[in-house]
Amino acid sequence: MSKHNYMTVVDLKVHPNQEDFVAPNSLSLLEAAYEDQKYPFAIYKDGTVVGFLMCSYYPADDAYPVDSWWLERLMVDKAHQGKGIGREALTLFLKEFKPDEQVTELRIGADPKNEWAIKLYESFGFKKEGVVEDENVYAGKWTI
Repeated sequence: MSKHNYMTVVDLKVHPNQEDFVAPNSLSLLEAAYEDQKYPFAIYKDGTVVGFLMCSYYPADDAYPVDSWWLERLMVDKAHQGKGIGREALTLFLKEFKPDEQVTELRIGADPKNEWAIKLYESFGFKKEGVVEDENVYAGKWTI
């Protein structure tokens, strides 16, 4: 993410029936600007920004006693959905993701009604754990 593409990322939108599944990119970028350990990425396809991904690091605390990285946001603009971009972006992210050596897992969360996301994540080996994080009751774990 940079000063050259952040407004393009803000302008990306999902379909209206998907709006409850992912926070607006403007909120995600605001969080990344003010909260440590949040890392936003624009997703490009053929030189065009088509999606957004953000991961975050959470040290162990009373609520969750294990240091963990979370894939908190993954979205593809409605004009570019259905082309395998989300799968391609997740594949590249998992291949290039290099966390701190003491952290051995990457976690995700998804709204239980977001069948597309759950199917995608499970195809990569994420498993439902039933952990409640905010309004999401799906949390997957992928061992690094």
